[in-house]
Formats: sequence, structure tokens, C-alpha cells
Amino acid sequence: MVENRSVAREDGQQRLDRWFKRHYPGLSHGRLEKLLRKGQIRVDGRRAKASTRLEPGQIVRVPPLGEDSRSGKPPPRHRRCRKRKRQS
Repeated sequence: MVENRSVAREDGQQRLDRWFKRHYPGLSHGRLEKLLRKGQIRVDGRRAKASTRLEPGQIVRVPPLGEDSRSGKPPPRHRRCRKRKRQS
């Protein structure tokens, strides 16, 4: 579910990428950049960049990120399966 969060006074003049790191520690920087490129993260209804400076009272649109993004735990890494050689 999409979440709209208001920027608090203590978060004013903070870069958007640092704001996300503080409030969503489990979200990787690469995933954040991808969400920004796709326009899923918005500030006051407009597309934003990682370097956008936030002002108190602005609204940040946060798309669904999953449970692990808030908890600070990195998401589980999936192991790649190697093909087994056929026995002759």
C-alpha cells in the first residue's frame, strides 16, 4: 500500500536519500535509485532525485517496499542454482 509521509521538522534540509536511509534502513541504495528513476517516489506530487533537499511539511510518497525495508534487515539473498552435470 502506498504511504504518504510528512517530513518532520528535525528532517528539514536533509537529502531525500539520507531521509530514506534513516526511516527505511533495510532499503538498499540501488533499489532506492531504481524507485526514483521509475518515478515511484515523489515529493509533493513531483518526481524527485536522491539529491532533493527536503523541507519540513513536505509530503513524500513511499511505494510498497516490503516488511524488511523498515526493520533494518537486508532482504534475503537468493542463491543461484548451478546446473548439475549429467552422469553418463
